[in-house]
Amino acid sequence: MTSSLPSVAHEHHERLMHGVDRMPALGDAILVAKPVDLKTPIAEMDAFLSGTLVPHLEAAEATLYPELDRMMQNRHSMTPMKREHEEIRKLVTDFHTVGQELVTLTPSLARSLALRRIVFRLYALLKVHLAEEELYVGVVNKGVTQEAADLLAAALKHPLADPA
Repeated sequence: MTSSLPSVAHEHHERLMHGVDRMPALGDAILVAKPVDLKTPIAEMDAFLSGTLVPHLEAAEATLYPELDRMMQNRHSMTPMKREHEEIRKLVTDFHTVGQELVTLTPSLARSLALRRIVFRLYALLKVHLAEEELYVGVVNKGVTQEAADLLAAALKHPLADPA
């Protein structure tokens, strides 16, 4: 039997939140830890962002958002969520770039503060965005046939990298 759309989405978001909820500790560590001690946590967060979060954005944009737009009579209701995806992608790219600079170049307070800002911006944006997205899943689930819900559940059940 196919997993229900709400249960797949909830499980998916729980796994995403596990990675997101590690962000404040990383943000705090950036100001007190030596760059050499940040190499592994930064690499793990980078892997989570590129291997789990970005594929999630792509899956939502390809499956969930078009269905929501259709249900809301193509009023571009998902445009704000898509804009947030653009901002999230930019922050993920910035995290990668500044994180690599921090652990490979001569460390500076400016680099540390820049990375810390990126981490906390991503954290705040993702907490709100993912919670809203989970609510949208409930809307979709009530407005589509079981067959369509099963197809959406299968599409959202893309492989996730295990957060460390």
